[in-house]
Amino acid sequence: MGDNGDPRERMNDDVSLDEPKMKDLILDDLIKIITDMLEISPTDIRPDTMIFEELDLDSLQLYELVVDLEEVYSIRMPDEDLDAVKTVGDVVDLVFKLSTQTEK
Repeated sequence: MGDNGDPRERMNDDVSLDEPKMKDLILDDLIKIITDMLEISPTDIRPDTMIFEELDLDSLQLYELVVDLEEVYSIRMPDEDLDAVKTVGDVVDLVFKLSTQTEK
């Protein structure tokens, strides 16, 4: 899937990364997953892209996205957290928050 290797390996190798760099890596991984799923250009996805309104994800695609992110980052995304997600940036923030909690 990737030119840059397994995202999990990259995250483990780069534990010294600061928050903006880690969020950039998460955004890159998220864009890769979404573009593969929806067959759209990576330039169509920005942090302020609305997940449901602009990307038009259906419930099955959203489930697949969540499962992919949970596997890649070894996290669990609670439904109540997902309910608050509106944009791609919100997903990045949630994954970052959950992945840094599991590292501690």
